[in-house]
Amino acid sequence: MKIKQLFLLFSFVCAANLLVAQTDTIPVSWLDTVRLQDEPAAVSDTWLLDLIQAAQHTTNVDTTDLFFGADTLGYIMVDTLSGDTLWTVAQVLARDSVRREMALMDSLKALNAQLEEQNHDVPVIRVQRSLVKDAEEDHRDAMRAIRNMHTPWRKEATIIAQMTQNYVSPNWYQGGVSSFAVLSIVKGQIGYYGDRFTWENTGEWRAGGSTAKEDTLRYVACTDDLFRLYSKANYKAVNKLYYSFSAEFETRFFKTYKPNTMTLKSAPFSPVRMNLALGIDYKPMEGMSLSFSPLAYKMIHVADTVNMNKADFGIEVGKKTLNDIGSSIRFEYVWKPVREVVLETKFYMYTNYKKVELDLEVNCDFIINRFFSARLMLHPRYDNTVILDGQEKAKLQFKELLSIGFAHKFR
Repeated sequence: MKIKQLFLLFSFVCAANLLVAQTDTIPVSWLDTVRLQDEPAAVSDTWLLDLIQAAQHTTNVDTTDLFFGADTLGYIMVDTLSGDTLWTVAQVLARDSVRREMALMDSLKALNAQLEEQNHDVPVIRVQRSLVKDAEEDHRDAMRAIRNMHTPWRKEATIIAQMTQNYVSPNWYQGGVSSFAVLSIVKGQIGYYGDRFTWENTGEWRAGGSTAKEDTLRYVACTDDLFRLYSKANYKAVNKLYYSFSAEFETRFFKTYKPNTMTLKSAPFSPVRMNLALGIDYKPMEGMSLSFSPLAYKMIHVADTVNMNKADFGIEVGKKTLNDIGSSIRFEYVWKPVREVVLETKFYMYTNYKKVELDLEVNCDFIINRFFSARLMLHPRYDNTVILDGQEKAKLQFKELLSIGFAHKFR
C-alpha cells in the first residue's frame, strides 16, 4: 500500500512540474521570503530535497502552498510580499539509500543572496562551498536551518584539543632543541535573535602549555590561560544599525612566571578585568560586526600585589584596582570561503584619550573532518597604558601558534 501511495505521489509531482514548464509566461525575479513552516516528520526515512523549481510570472498572488500530507514531510509555504511573484515549490521524497547522494541545488545560493538583501534577519538554508563533497553534512546544515526557523534561539559549542611536537637529538648537526606544546579550547555560544532585539552570549576557556628549555626553574611554561565571558544586547535602530550595550569579563586560572625568576605574571583570578561599553553596532553582512562605544568603562583588579607587578596593568602605587573611562571600538568578522576553512578576526581598541590599548586576534581553522582540524593563531597587541620605568616605551607584543588535533562542534 505504501509503495502505491508513493508512486501516485511521485506521479503527481512530475505532472505538476511538467504543467508549469509548459506555461507560456515570462520568468520573474526571486521571491521575497521563503519560510519552512513545519519541520519534516520521519526524517530518518525520507528527506526533502530538490526544492525551488522554475518561476513564472503572475499578478495579485499572495501565497502558494503545496501540501503533501502530515504523514510525509509537512509542507512549504511561499510568501510573496510584492504581489508580482509566484513560485512553484516541489518536494521530492527519497529513501535513506539515495538521500546521502543528493545535494542542495546551486539555485539556493542565488536565492539566499536575494533573501539577505531584502530580509536580513530571516533564517534560510545556506549552501556552503566545499572542497570535499559531504552529503551528510549538507543534510545536517539543512536540518539545522529548518530547526532554527522554529525558535529565535541559537546555540553552539566547540571543543578543541591540539598539540605540536618536534624532537631534535643532542648530536643533530644543525643543533636545536626538542619541544612540545598543547592547547585546549572550550567555547560556547547562545543567542536570541528577534525581529528588533538580539542578545548574544559567548563563553570561552583557553589553556595551553609548552616545554621551557630556556627556563632553568621549571620544565613546563603556561603559554595560554584565559577565561572570558562576553555578552552583547542590541536593539535595531535602522536597517543594519543597532543600539548596543556590551559587557566582558576576563580572568586567569593558572600561575605564569617570568623566565628564570619567581616573579608572577598572572595568578588565579589575578588580574580580573571587566569592560562595559554603550554605543552603536553596525552589521553590514552576516558574520561581521563593527561596534563603536563613545562611553566605555575598564576595570582591572590585582589581588596579589606582593608577587605581581601591578604596574604591568596600569595600576598606580598604593592601589589594587584600576578604574578608567574612555571609548572603545570592537570589530568581529567570521569568514568561511569554503566549509573546510574558517577565518575569525577580532580587533579591540580602547582609549582614555591619553593612552591607547590595541588588541588583534586572528584564528584560522583548517577543518580536516568532523573531528580533526589544524589551527593557526596570530595575536599582535600594543598597550601603552602600562606604567614603565624611566624613559622606557611600550613595545609591540606578539604571539603565534600552529597546532593540529581534535576539534568538534556541537549544535
